[in-house]
Amino acid sequence: MLICKYTRLNNAAFVPHLDTLRAITMGIRRIGANAEYSEGFNPHMKIFFGQPLPIGTESECEYFCVYVNEQPDEFVSRINKSLPSGLRLTAAVAAEKDPNIAKIMRFADYTVTMRDIIPDLKVVEHFSEQPECVIEYTAKGEKCRKDVKSLIGFIKAADDKTVKMRLGCGNANLRADRLVNFLSGVYGWGCGYDILKTNMYDCNENDLDKILFGSNY
Repeated sequence: MLICKYTRLNNAAFVPHLDTLRAITMGIRRIGANAEYSEGFNPHMKIFFGQPLPIGTESECEYFCVYVNEQPDEFVSRINKSLPSGLRLTAAVAAEKDPNIAKIMRFADYTVTMRDIIPDLKVVEHFSEQPECVIEYTAKGEKCRKDVKSLIGFIKAADDKTVKMRLGCGNANLRADRLVNFLSGVYGWGCGYDILKTNMYDCNENDLDKILFGSNY
């Protein structure tokens, strides 16, 4: 089995999660990798992905596990030639069992880049320092109101166009786009923004790359 890390950048960020899964699965089939399949009338490739990424959010740190009998470096080189633009494997390592990435991930780092200069961007820091951080958003057609204070590690304005944030990711999840959409409405930022997911951590905020790929990653 291989644990793989991949990117979803540029136009690939607008591809739905299920289509991303299909693209990677088809890429593995195209290179003729020796993959294992489930049993039964409708066998499926034994491949397991992490939590879905919202459409429009780019990422440098997505993961999946696949049961293939391949050398990691060779597998990465071959499959990258068969994947669509924006999807690229950046690392792979052999493992004896599935580490259940979706279960161990707890936090993610995001870089939010505003498309114009926001002189008062530091107000996001004041928002995260409040006793309660209540946001409103729409999910499945219904309006929701939620205190997300416990799901915010930090929010910092790096400059007048960039915000860095660490948010809950996994079973206790706070979507970066929902948070930024709410803040944009509250503070009147109409310029738009781009979100890039840059890193992931476990419950103790240990780097997921080091957990999965070793201390020399």
